[in-house]
Amino acid sequence: MDNLQKNERIDYMYSDHMRIIQDQDSFSFSLDTLLLAATAKESIRDWSKVADLCAGNCAATMYMAYFNRAKYDAVEIQAQAVSQGRRSLELNQMENRIQIFQDNVKDCTSFLRKDTYDVVVVNPPYFKVAKDHKVNPDPQKAIARHELLINLKEIIMVASSLLKMKGKLFMVHRPERLGEIAHFCLKHDLSVKVVQPYVSHRGEDSNLIVVEAVKHTASDGLVLKDAIVVHDQEGNYLPPIQQIIREVPEEKTKRQEQKPYYFYVLLCQDGSFYGGFTDDLDKRLKAHNSGKGAKYTKARRPVRLIYHEEFTDKKLAMKREYWFKHHPRTWKEKFLHSHAIDF
Repeated sequence: MDNLQKNERIDYMYSDHMRIIQDQDSFSFSLDTLLLAATAKESIRDWSKVADLCAGNCAATMYMAYFNRAKYDAVEIQAQAVSQGRRSLELNQMENRIQIFQDNVKDCTSFLRKDTYDVVVVNPPYFKVAKDHKVNPDPQKAIARHELLINLKEIIMVASSLLKMKGKLFMVHRPERLGEIAHFCLKHDLSVKVVQPYVSHRGEDSNLIVVEAVKHTASDGLVLKDAIVVHDQEGNYLPPIQQIIREVPEEKTKRQEQKPYYFYVLLCQDGSFYGGFTDDLDKRLKAHNSGKGAKYTKARRPVRLIYHEEFTDKKLAMKREYWFKHHPRTWKEKFLHSHAIDF
């Protein structure tokens, strides 16, 4: 890939279904990101509107988006992570469903609409900055890990303002800060409903929790779940974690049996572009060139197929077509050039 920058690599998520650009030193997603995303995705529907705050390079955003057709807005303040996220979206053909904003989460209600999100997901900095405490000398790591630019109270306040009534907040954090999380949630009209602890090995104290809170609902009814064990005695991931990281055989079989759909781009005789979707590229191209494909191409024959993308879901292909068609010519040229298409 020619747009990798210095010290970057491409890694994979959920077996090899998603590619993500990462910095070898600073912005590499960890297991907590996937645990958060895997929990939140169960509450996300195709019609949902989701915000991912402190999104980093959008690993959690892309993981969630892989399993549904929802619309996502991601907010991250660090320019390098935003750049990696945007390029990763292009690699995974998700840039029409995920929009990344480079800004401080504290200010995101100035560009994201309040009271409109069904789900807010956040992987915040875990650690306070005590007086005379030495943070990581790498500023990128320090901002990601310590509350230098935003704190827990501010994050929860913003999340509440973005959520609809009965909307859900999902947050991954350290268990020692659960009391603060519950306190700030209640203060901002959120009630903690589920706490899922994780332990590295059975018999150890929990070192990570995923919290689910609901906006404008009764404060009772909290469920504290049994801790999920991450590793066996040899340090290998146990089955519940493997299912998050890798595609299970049943899902692979189901995916392989699904009919493929395609988003495609034609170059017309007059030099214009036409975007469409189909389940049979050869048949559709013949239809266009016979004058039966579309009114637009009928008067601009012959047409030539210059680009296509494959999807396992018809609606995703349709969303991609709609997104392409509603951009100006200059944008379409840039899009095609970025995919090495010479027209």
